[in-house]
Amino acid sequence: MRLFGRETECATLDDLVAGIRHGRSASAVLRGEAGVGKTALLRHAQGSAPGGLAINGAEAESTFSFAALHRLLIPCLPERARLPQTQRAALEVACGLADGPPPDLFLVSLAALTLLAAEPRLCVLDDAQWLDRESLLALAFVARRLHAEGVVLLFGWRAAPGDDFEQLAGVPVIEIGGLGRDAAVALLADVAPAPLDPGLAEEIAVATGGNPLALTDLGQELSTAQLGGASPLTEPAPIGSRLEAHYSAAVRRLPEAAQTWLLLAAAGAGATGGQILEAAAGLGIGPADAEPAEDLRLVAGTPPVDFRHPLVRSAVYGDAPAGRRRAVHRALAVATTHASDADRRAWHLAAAATGLDEEVAAELERCAERAGARGGVAARATFLTRAAELSPAPADRAARTVAAAEAAVPAGAPARALRLLDEVDDALLSGPRRGSALMTRAMASVTTGTPGALRDAAAMCLAAAGAFGDAEPDRTREAVLLAMHHSITAEDLMRGVTGEQIAEAARRLAGPDPSGPADLLLAGFAAFLTGGIEQGAPAMRRAIAALTGPELLLSHFQLGVTLCTLLWDDESRRVVLRGAEDAARRSGALHTLDLVHFMAAMDDATLGRLRDADRHDAVGQRLRTAIGVTADQELIWRHPELVAWRSGPADRAALLPALDVFDMLGVGAMRSVTLHSIAVLDIACADYASAKRLLQPMVELGRPGRYARVLPDLVECALRSGDRRTAALAHADLAVAAGAAGTTWADGLQERSKALLSSPDGAEPHYRSAIEILSGTRAVGDLARAHLLYGEWLRRRRRRRDARLQLRAALEVFEAEKAHAFAARARAELSPLGETGPTPVPESETALTPQEAAVARLARGGGTNAEIAAHLFLSASTVDYHLRKVYRKLGVRSRRQLREALHD
Repeated sequence: MRLFGRETECATLDDLVAGIRHGRSASAVLRGEAGVGKTALLRHAQGSAPGGLAINGAEAESTFSFAALHRLLIPCLPERARLPQTQRAALEVACGLADGPPPDLFLVSLAALTLLAAEPRLCVLDDAQWLDRESLLALAFVARRLHAEGVVLLFGWRAAPGDDFEQLAGVPVIEIGGLGRDAAVALLADVAPAPLDPGLAEEIAVATGGNPLALTDLGQELSTAQLGGASPLTEPAPIGSRLEAHYSAAVRRLPEAAQTWLLLAAAGAGATGGQILEAAAGLGIGPADAEPAEDLRLVAGTPPVDFRHPLVRSAVYGDAPAGRRRAVHRALAVATTHASDADRRAWHLAAAATGLDEEVAAELERCAERAGARGGVAARATFLTRAAELSPAPADRAARTVAAAEAAVPAGAPARALRLLDEVDDALLSGPRRGSALMTRAMASVTTGTPGALRDAAAMCLAAAGAFGDAEPDRTREAVLLAMHHSITAEDLMRGVTGEQIAEAARRLAGPDPSGPADLLLAGFAAFLTGGIEQGAPAMRRAIAALTGPELLLSHFQLGVTLCTLLWDDESRRVVLRGAEDAARRSGALHTLDLVHFMAAMDDATLGRLRDADRHDAVGQRLRTAIGVTADQELIWRHPELVAWRSGPADRAALLPALDVFDMLGVGAMRSVTLHSIAVLDIACADYASAKRLLQPMVELGRPGRYARVLPDLVECALRSGDRRTAALAHADLAVAAGAAGTTWADGLQERSKALLSSPDGAEPHYRSAIEILSGTRAVGDLARAHLLYGEWLRRRRRRRDARLQLRAALEVFEAEKAHAFAARARAELSPLGETGPTPVPESETALTPQEAAVARLARGGGTNAEIAAHLFLSASTVDYHLRKVYRKLGVRSRRQLREALHD
């Protein structure tokens, strides 16, 4: 097939397809308006790589979860036995091949990646805008993770106003526009049945915008007189949205039986040929009625029917009278009797309904539950929405609408959830239904980034707990735990509820003698909210110890991390984070895994372990790329501590805009972390007065509470700015908090602060004690700062040799971790002593990338390529590619040599 004016696009596709033979992978979306030639270009690519996989999105299947993915993978499914067990189980449930718990989307996605990457191939997905949401998200994940498998994944996407293209974020886009004037004229001349007037040809090329489908149809439909320029053209030319109207007009001129046959074919996409014929017989029509449409080249094949263009299908269905449409769906429902087609039958019954119908609504509700069991959260929301629309009883309609909204949030449609909730009459909601509505509204508002949503989320969850009450104790407990989570995120920006009110609800649920893990968590955080660290520490430790088991870790690791941070318990914090990471990896919960790495990066940055923080940050960035987080969304994932440690005085202003964003969103925790980070940078730059202005409002001196973690820095900056009284009060609070925490890290910080406040003759033992204690912790940043403060104290005591030893020790850590401002301060202290410290060593050109380093570490630990691939959510071929680069960079040839050559 000759393609006019598509030399550039064809060359691009040829290059992508050629990479298959060399083990290169690629993905791309061909995006353009209807009729612009996306399908022709995809067929060109297929001609260069025969034997690949290809499917078309079907509008009628867009509500059936994983339907498109199943169709694509049918040739690969016999190989699923080679998949890791968790991936295989998830894929089989998603495709309806086995029963089991609802599968995680990303485990299904990884299974698809593993199967598709088993051999080099081209995969084509045309009309991707009509793929069901779960399949599209899974295949977008695959597209973003392809690297060195020799797999090329191409999507065709019809651009339209308001289309939801975000699901393919991160996949390269090739915009397909209309043909240039010369190419358009050449195509028109090629398809016209008679000689073409040159002036008319240019007029048509301009009028159609170079749309190939419009040009082809016009060229074949114009009369000889029109082609020769003797008769005027019909206005306006059929292009864009007018193309569908053009086809609608052609369909309306057909006999009624032909129109009904076309409508049956359009509504029955996904039905078998036998079902179509049975439905046709029920309507009194047959394949012979398609002949007039075939003569106009609108369709071919009987059945299954192949429409000339998806626009023809849209025109047929969209322009059909409502009564005829209902009749066709009723006939299809009668013909759809197999148990495996129950969802499709229910959907046809819903489309055939002439009014409210409880029987159909109930069947759709059952379809929703089946979809949810397969992991089809988007399909579940769609079925429930339609069930609500058909519900005769107002109370049932309200209940199903709330359930649809509840399903829309995990389906990635929080705005839709809010719209559904806005349709509900609150007077019809009481008890658990009201609780579900409140919980869903809180979650949806937070997810959409509604300004102030986080400020109100805790209050809404606590109100939901009251609505659930004793009728649903598990959901009541879940609501109070979520209120705690939201209070942790909002911190001092929370409104509508107090910490004491949350604590009271938690205490009441936990009871006087809590024993279960969830109750211990409730009791532990309640104890802190009411009694602070001093009184709450024992209950907080019990809560942390209870945080075991994958399900609990996945749901509440943030609460555990918060309790560990309040107690300066870095060892327990590391255990919680590692447990949560393992649970998230095993279950395929990539959003949770991303959050785990985000919090792990914060943990390491707090400890001054900036290289480890970099590693977690790099993993998080890769995960966010894989799951399609956009560049704008990525901004919220910046690590203020890491940025501050790595910054210099000139970079301070870059941290300030984030404060306004966090204030607008109500993310008080990140706001306080950012303020603390800026203060640490100010301390590094010896701007103590500025640091004190930032830190002092964060604490309530005399009552060490949520922000006790800033007390060591407040002691230093207050004392150095001449405010000894504030420094002494902060130290007194620190002593109380450290004593209650009982951790080595807290003891070391307390000793360091005591040294600052001690008399000149009494400071040295405390400096030495602080260094000795902190040397036994992972807090290398605080240890280095202790060396720095001690070195500064020694230099001012004119003990030059001792000062050099301490300042060198500090500088060595700061240089290794690239803590630029603190390193500059240490050098400034060393300079009067006759040295400036080592010059930073530039990174080698052979340094491993974060992805290579991750692969190398796992290989060093004995992981096979398949195990590493599952761990990093890659294909085994990509792991092999990175490992070969690691070997080359490090000059090794085996895993055994790698263990000897690779050092963290």
